[in-house]
Amino acid sequence: MAHGKFDIRKLERLNDPGRFESLDPARMWDAIGVPSPREIVEIGAGTGLFASRFAALAPGAVVYAVDTEAVMVEWMRANRPEVADGRIVPVLATETRIPLDDRVADVAVMINLHHELAEPAGTYAEAHRLLRDGGALLVVDWAPGNTEHGPPQAIRASAEALAAVMAAAGFAAVTVHPSLKWHSMLTGLRP
Repeated sequence: MAHGKFDIRKLERLNDPGRFESLDPARMWDAIGVPSPREIVEIGAGTGLFASRFAALAPGAVVYAVDTEAVMVEWMRANRPEVADGRIVPVLATETRIPLDDRVADVAVMINLHHELAEPAGTYAEAHRLLRDGGALLVVDWAPGNTEHGPPQAIRASAEALAAVMAAAGFAAVTVHPSLKWHSMLTGLRP
């Protein structure tokens, strides 16, 4: 599958709260189904817009906001108030290596990341490594089809393709949730 990295010169687009119209954090949270996580890892957090929402939805949790771009990590440190109070911890990583301990999280999320991955298997393996037994992975990405926005069709993956990558990485009970307008939304559990 081809991929396409986000143009960091368009960083402010990631902060547009209008994104919540098609990417409703409450629906994602319901799909995750982990009522009181202690640690959440958002892989591909960008500016931390969703990390901030997940921190609000899980007031007792710490959110590790992981990105491969130093610009994004520094932006979060300078602009997200949850960083100052320790609720969000920005983490600089590579696509296939996140500098966090094994089994550190109850929940991992990847929102609009899959189409950017050069090595999806490695990223999903990292998500699996980071989750405790019974931990949940949420994957949301642009579905194939005509949409007002989004990446080219050639780099979008079907829900079935996403489910196959999740299963190959060791996730069980992979479930497709049909509740987002332009995106596929799936969950899987680390057995």
